[in-house]
Amino acid sequence: MNGRLSRIILLVLLSAGLSACGPSLAEKVEQADIHYRLGEVHLMDRNIADALKELTKAVELQPDNANYRNALGYAYFVRGMGPEAHKAFDRAISLDPGLSDAHLNKSALYLEEGEWDRAISAASKAAGNIFYKTPELAYNNMGWAYYNKKDYRSAVEHYAKAVQANPGFALAYYNMGLACDKAERVKDAVEAYRTAVGIAPNFLEAYFNLGMALAKYKDKAGAIRAFEKVMELAPESDLAQSAKEYIGLIK
Repeated sequence: MNGRLSRIILLVLLSAGLSACGPSLAEKVEQADIHYRLGEVHLMDRNIADALKELTKAVELQPDNANYRNALGYAYFVRGMGPEAHKAFDRAISLDPGLSDAHLNKSALYLEEGEWDRAISAASKAAGNIFYKTPELAYNNMGWAYYNKKDYRSAVEHYAKAVQANPGFALAYYNMGLACDKAERVKDAVEAYRTAVGIAPNFLEAYFNLGMALAKYKDKAGAIRAFEKVMELAPESDLAQSAKEYIGLIK
């Protein structure tokens, strides 16, 4: 056997020996990361079954990774598996108490369940992290919880914090408009809805509610323009039909 051939056989045998011993820690970390990234792609594509499959594999390979646990919890949440989502989020938080994304997701799950006070508590933990890059999401969740508690003043305050953190957050302006509307602050509601559609020109619900608020504010022309925009954006929608009916009533 020549030297070159013996070296090739030796390399193959060494490779086989490594495989027989199972993957190394570094290989497990790499494999887990691959499954995690595939899971994220499936989540973005709303392919939840495959996302759960990949993220479960990531967690099996790296059970103490808080980000993997959080992503798995989110997949459970989207799938409507509340108890499993709670368990995954709680485990993520126990592994990394400062993981604001997990606190935020926990608050969203509480909102889904109508647990307003718990949602506020969870979101406040996310917002309280000075290093959190998107505190506006936490403030928005807190605002929605207060809105459902019929504490419209607190809701507006938290939506104001959300848009202060991110002035381009159209949803928070829209939600602020809803809260101002309920508080009979019609002028403020109009301003909030107008800002929302200025940021997101295709925001159908914001245009419709702007029309409603302008009608209350006795601005018939402005209300008609807003309702016509709804009809332009989604002519076959239920909101367009309602907008058409309101135009008839205003005229």
